[in-house]
Amino acid sequence: MAARFCIFGSLFLAAIGWGIAAGERGTIPLAIVAGVLLWTAIEYLMHRYAFHGFAPHTEHHADPKDVKYIVAPFPLSLSVSVGLWLALWALLRSTSLPGLVMAGVWAGYLAYEGIHLRIHSTAPGGTLLRALRRYHYRHHFADDSVHYGVTSPLWDVVFRTR
Repeated sequence: MAARFCIFGSLFLAAIGWGIAAGERGTIPLAIVAGVLLWTAIEYLMHRYAFHGFAPHTEHHADPKDVKYIVAPFPLSLSVSVGLWLALWALLRSTSLPGLVMAGVWAGYLAYEGIHLRIHSTAPGGTLLRALRRYHYRHHFADDSVHYGVTSPLWDVVFRTR
């Protein structure tokens, strides 16, 4: 897990540095917010349409405390990052803006991994963690056709899976 934070954290910092060097200083906050929002959509869509039915995710539902099934497989995280950067590059026709949006995606992804680990831990947490845990546990233990968002219920509200 630490390696994942080092790798994606380094990519985050490199993207910010590249954005600054490219003169994108003013767009950095907006691009990061857009990336975090994009991450929440990716989290929801992947959980709803890709993970349900795949063996590792089935195992996560069967044994929700096993860390190897809580975090996304690293090759999946890396390949989604590359594919998403290429799609953003094709759309934006820039080399720095896709990196800045990806910085937000990586920040959202790392937050997701940390939150998901904490949700499934025995740590009591504060008000927000307890609310996220209740929300996520409804998906795990009551009805796995609802509550696909782990870090945010936004897309569950939008797609009426809350």
